[in-house]
Amino acid sequence: MYNADEAIFLLKDSGDLEKVPMQPYDSEDLLQSLIAEYPELLAGDQINPDEPVRWMLIKREAGVPDGEQQGARWATDHLLLDQSAIPTFVETKRSSDTRIRREVVGQMLDYAANAQRYWPADYVRSMAVIQHGGSEAADAIMIELLGLESTESIATEIDTYWAKVEENLHDGRVRLIFVADRLPSELRRVIEFLNDQMDRAEVLGIELVQYAGSNIKALVPRLVGQTEVIRQKKQAGGTNKPRLNLETFLNRCPVETRDFFRKAITESQERGMQVYWGTSGFSLRTPDHADKLVSLFYGFPSGGPGRDSAIIQGYVGDIADAEYGNQLRRRFLAIPGVTQAGEYTMTMNLDVQHFENAERLLHLVWDITVELSKITPPEEDME
Repeated sequence: MYNADEAIFLLKDSGDLEKVPMQPYDSEDLLQSLIAEYPELLAGDQINPDEPVRWMLIKREAGVPDGEQQGARWATDHLLLDQSAIPTFVETKRSSDTRIRREVVGQMLDYAANAQRYWPADYVRSMAVIQHGGSEAADAIMIELLGLESTESIATEIDTYWAKVEENLHDGRVRLIFVADRLPSELRRVIEFLNDQMDRAEVLGIELVQYAGSNIKALVPRLVGQTEVIRQKKQAGGTNKPRLNLETFLNRCPVETRDFFRKAITESQERGMQVYWGTSGFSLRTPDHADKLVSLFYGFPSGGPGRDSAIIQGYVGDIADAEYGNQLRRRFLAIPGVTQAGEYTMTMNLDVQHFENAERLLHLVWDITVELSKITPPEEDME
């Protein structure tokens, strides 16, 4: 697959023409490191010429489990997000690696399917915070990614973006990218077929070819698997999906859960909470003592592919006081049927045997809304 005769030509200011030959990568780790440091190599302008895709690295070697409450079985080489909140899984291989022909396809599908099913609601955001050294640093990169201006609404816009990330992952609206210095013809055909047939997921290949001369190195990305017809179809599918409302949400729910959700939503609003409707579920938010909206509860009509029951989740990721957040986590987990689904998320299957405990979880959320209105953060106590 390596062609020693392939080269690019550079015209120098002196008028001399320099031939720069193609050079294979010394290691797969080098190729991965380049993508992690320079995600713009992933050909965002070729993926969407009308609105070039911009990237934010979430984690290199992002672990993916294959079951509830289990450790990571696999790790995708890179997890990124773009300005449209599309989770993007990247798998890199050198052309000399024989696994690039078929095995890599199965790996990538495993990553996407199991991340959708087993990553908790806050997991991607928590990885971004760790990757970039804290919430403020991650938010700064997010502000640049989204082109936000310094306004009082920035926090809300960032929260809305992360809610959209969760919705896209839950709905299977993801992007899968295979990267190599050369993609074999067998893999090219699979990429083109999957990208054409899959309505929600986008499947692409990128050949990131390296050319090296005596004192220069060039990296040239080439997109594989995209056509104008497919691109327009994907964009239409991504922008036309409507957000839910109470009626459409309840219609998607198992019949026996509808009264619970109707009560949860209407009574929470009566208690001053706000409902945020997404394309796959809703969240309940409450203002804290400083009127910052805090998400405490999520509801989904089903837990994703393979899960028939509706699910509800308690959430403490927006709690500023870490000690209080830990206390709330323990209070959620003390309710029978509630399990830890991530650093900040506690989840429960909403079925007949759990209705009484689901009521307890809902009442706990309402209690927290009262507590938050009275809690003064430690830093303000010190002033």
